[in-house]
Amino acid sequence: MLIEFSGERTGSVLMFGNVASSLLKMMGQSDNNEGALNAEDVPAALEKLKTALNVMPEDDSSTEETEDKPVSLHNRAIPLIDLLEESIAKGGYVMWKPGK
Repeated sequence: MLIEFSGERTGSVLMFGNVASSLLKMMGQSDNNEGALNAEDVPAALEKLKTALNVMPEDDSSTEETEDKPVSLHNRAIPLIDLLEESIAKGGYVMWKPGK
């Protein structure tokens, strides 16, 4: 399943459901497939997300070049962090729903 995050005055970001669920929990939200943050709640959610990611160790295990390296949750969070920051700058809510 995919989850689409979008802002009132921003673009959108598609994420795998399990990744979106983890990031939503870090933001202090339930991991429901649909929800929204009022404009005034976006800064606090962003701060919670950044704080949770900062205390979480990044997976920096070294692998050979021939092996696929997994993408860390830190890296997967970057598009959502960018969307939240843009939403704060431009104002407006952020919502999420099942993607297509």
